[in-house]
Amino acid sequence: MTSSFKQWQHETTKQIFNITLSKDEAESSKWEQVYLKDLAIELSEENGGEIPLLSPEIADRILISRLSLDPSSAMTDDAEVLTVLASIPKGETSLDYLMGAWKRAKAEEGRLRKAIPQDVQAGMDSLKETRSLIISYVGLVLQAPDMFPNSESEGKTISPLALVPSLLKLSATPVSAFGGITSSSITTDVTKDWVTLEPEEVPAFMEELAARFGDGEGLEEIIGPAFSEITRRIRDGEGEVPVPTAAGPSQPVTTSQESLNAAVATGNVQAVLAHLLGQAGAAGMPDARVGAPNPMDLLGMGKRKEGLSIGGLEWRPYVTAIVEATENKRIAAAMTAIPTFNPEGVSAPKIELDSLLGPILRLSCFPDGFPSITDQYFSDPRNRSRQDVDSAFNNLRSTLEIVHQLNFRIFNALVRSGPEPREAVLAYWGKACALNAKRSAMQVRQGSVATDGYMVNLFDLLLRFSEPFMDAGLTKIDRVDPEYLRRQSRFDVSDLTRLNATEQEAKEWTDAAGPATAPANFITEVFYLAVRLANLGLGKAIRTLEDKDKEMARLKKRIKETEDDRPMWSSTPQAAQYEMFLKRGKSEVDKLLSEIFAAQTQLLDPNFIQRVITFVCFVMTWLVRVADPKLSHPRPTVALPLPQQVPERFRMLPEHIFEDVCDVLIFISSLPSNAKNDLVTFSTTFLSSGWYIKNPFLRAKLAEILFYNVMPYGHSKSGILTDTINIHPLALRHLMPALMSFWIEAESTGSNTQFYDKFNIRYHLSQIFKAIWSNPKHKEQLQEEAKARESDFVVFINRLMNDVTFLLDDALEKLLELHNKQSEMDDTVSWNARPVEERQEREGHVRSIQGQIRSDLSLGQDFLSLLIDFTSETKDSFMTPEIVDRLAAMLDYNLDLLVGPRCSELKVKDPKRVGFEPRNLLRQILSVYLNLASRHEFIAAIAKDGRSYKKEVFLKAASISEKYMLKSPLEIEVFQGMIEQIETVKQMEEEDEEDLGEIPDDYLDPLMATLMKDPVILPSSRTIVDRSTIKSHLLSDSTDPFNRMPLKIEEVIPAEDLKRQIQEFLQERKRARKG
Repeated sequence: MTSSFKQWQHETTKQIFNITLSKDEAESSKWEQVYLKDLAIELSEENGGEIPLLSPEIADRILISRLSLDPSSAMTDDAEVLTVLASIPKGETSLDYLMGAWKRAKAEEGRLRKAIPQDVQAGMDSLKETRSLIISYVGLVLQAPDMFPNSESEGKTISPLALVPSLLKLSATPVSAFGGITSSSITTDVTKDWVTLEPEEVPAFMEELAARFGDGEGLEEIIGPAFSEITRRIRDGEGEVPVPTAAGPSQPVTTSQESLNAAVATGNVQAVLAHLLGQAGAAGMPDARVGAPNPMDLLGMGKRKEGLSIGGLEWRPYVTAIVEATENKRIAAAMTAIPTFNPEGVSAPKIELDSLLGPILRLSCFPDGFPSITDQYFSDPRNRSRQDVDSAFNNLRSTLEIVHQLNFRIFNALVRSGPEPREAVLAYWGKACALNAKRSAMQVRQGSVATDGYMVNLFDLLLRFSEPFMDAGLTKIDRVDPEYLRRQSRFDVSDLTRLNATEQEAKEWTDAAGPATAPANFITEVFYLAVRLANLGLGKAIRTLEDKDKEMARLKKRIKETEDDRPMWSSTPQAAQYEMFLKRGKSEVDKLLSEIFAAQTQLLDPNFIQRVITFVCFVMTWLVRVADPKLSHPRPTVALPLPQQVPERFRMLPEHIFEDVCDVLIFISSLPSNAKNDLVTFSTTFLSSGWYIKNPFLRAKLAEILFYNVMPYGHSKSGILTDTINIHPLALRHLMPALMSFWIEAESTGSNTQFYDKFNIRYHLSQIFKAIWSNPKHKEQLQEEAKARESDFVVFINRLMNDVTFLLDDALEKLLELHNKQSEMDDTVSWNARPVEERQEREGHVRSIQGQIRSDLSLGQDFLSLLIDFTSETKDSFMTPEIVDRLAAMLDYNLDLLVGPRCSELKVKDPKRVGFEPRNLLRQILSVYLNLASRHEFIAAIAKDGRSYKKEVFLKAASISEKYMLKSPLEIEVFQGMIEQIETVKQMEEEDEEDLGEIPDDYLDPLMATLMKDPVILPSSRTIVDRSTIKSHLLSDSTDPFNRMPLKIEEVIPAEDLKRQIQEFLQERKRARKG
């Protein structure tokens, strides 16, 4: 080394450490340079009376000497030493000194080329060595502040928390996620304590700190408390907790959990109160460190503050500090090693509060975590314009997008920092799922689980991690292990309902797998965690939103009814109570609407919805792939119908995966979507292969999804999905038969409300039929199905007829009841004489009847419209003996009610209010007659209907139709011709019956009392009935009508001898008539 370089080292070392070994230099600097007298003497003695030039080689001794100076304990008579001690800046701590030295060392880099142009690299190495030593001492002082004097500042002991002000200055540098916004516009004071680095210095300082203490050298112990304090301020607000004082100088800064628990357990009230009041060290209690449970919570006495919210800007510097810090791989890796990153023993609701990054992950709009957002942005919701609400949506959503981007930047950095950090992140996500398993329940107490915001944000985070393997070509779908849940242990799936397996079968399947031989790939891990969070996060948030919406609708209805009844109660003693109810009810409606808006801000965010749709499309395709026996879908597309043998890997999947897809698709059904092809493939696959899904309500949700997507909405008059359904190859081939099969299966759902469940399911199916009916390809499939599977098709049309019969009968009967109720109320004198309570009760009953009529008629006319379509396209199927008689009887009965002698009893006030349009109903019934008017079997069936068929009723129906132009003249002419044919056949039947005379009882059907044509013996009861009678019965009930034993039509035994006797009887009577 040149002499000039050594001289540069000497001067630079003096400058960096602000020291001198010369008394004269100290005096000439007015003692600003600290004279290290003891070190000067030592070096002089070691070097024969000469003091060597300063260099990095003795920097360690310089630091020890300088840091050992203690102005507060000047126990010496040496005037020079006293002068030195007096010259040290008042209040300067050992950390302040070291941070200043590091800053000066860093500043020297900029002067190198000018100072020693020939030794620049050597100078850089020298400075790097010096800074590395300083950084080592910084870490030492932060972890063991009592190693040197000057460890306190204004009552605060040096600790890793001293890094917080400098870390927060990271937010003063531009962050891409903020779109150019910096913290310079933020008024928050983030530099209250300790000497801090400048914003541009912090990255280099943290990088060197990480290089020195990373890779297992204790970096997490240094940065852990600082990062914990940063996220604590987000959680609790910006007030800072006290740090330890010198009361315990030999103790490192540790959490006070054990001391606090002991104080609570022993009833040491003074110690607990000292902790509550922030009196660190008092009564044997150390400071309350981040990560320790709130003692108020332990004692069951307090309520946690909301903390910082996205309604303001205060959160940004804290989150940005974490984001920028994790850009360093060593810091990112160390962060996952901090104990509070994934704390042990934490409860479900506390994981978002007590885990290191939980306070960041919970930042959201949901009212369960941040009610202030509701008040701040959506107060007085009923009086706000749509434009005002949309503006609030946009403002919050732009902030949310920033939050979510920063969340992803943090966790992406952690995941990429190494295998161990990646595993720590996966374990944290898995614990969040495991702890919050109760969120999947229909009802769960809000405080017993994490908030919607935390769980939905986690889901959004996993969606972002899923994007790389959810490419348009699905090139990585084969990387998802379909049997991962068989071996994983991140969250418990043992008690989850399976798609098509019992709990015991699932347990045996899991036990047979044995331990995993290799860890799952990252794609598989992320996929299944995202799937689980779709249920625990998004699914629960959607259910909460829908529950509030229903509660609000219920309250509005109750308020309206009370307002409508005001004339009755306004003059009663209870009037004040009614007014109080209205006031409270309206206030609650406002509160619910505000909370709904707040939740919709996040759940209906277009960016979030697009990510959800992409994920759902991937899951739908993956489910079809797992069901595909070849495990090859979508290349090539799955072949339908699927085989009867369900693959075990599909049977064992948790049911919620399938259900969550359906629930999300229903939730977003009114929104534009690119999921059309995937949705049609998914729905058609599992509707056409219903045996793959054990739960009928899951298949019902498939129908509900299609229903919502074929209904007219906005500018789409034919629905979002109608065009796709009418061109999709799988749908054209398999959807029509799948819909008919499910119509049959919906008869029994296994629930105690199955009778009403089937109408909801079939209503959805009827609208899908309507959407595809005009397509010739679908009609071709219908004709093929009617011929190829005649018996199943007959069951379908029988169920359809049963529904129409029940709904119209029930509606018309209730119209009669409503007519009578309204007649009672029209008698003003008698009505007003009744007590108020009785009148209210009766009016409530009338409203209930009106609702039932409206529902029955709406469904009944929809199903009747479907019956019109099917009788037009598949006439032959309606002519079977077990169908045609029942169809004729149903039509005749309803026609008689509409235009017969009792029609006047159907007149009610404001019929449109209950959806009763008698002319339209008559038009529909006549359409069915006209569709089948050319078939002799139908004519004969009407002629045999002795209960409801009356010529004068049919003629009156024709007259009304002509008067109100319900049908064209040609159609009316056809109908009148049908009446003539019926009369002719009826006359012939009467003559034949008269000729037969008395028929032996053995020849009569025991159920219908008609002459049997094809008698059969029922195997269990041994009763003989006509084949057409038992076939008709079995269409609705698969049991022997005489003993309720199970029965199939294939099991009946032909009664050949009786059939021969009946034929001989008929021949004999015919001969007698001719004779």
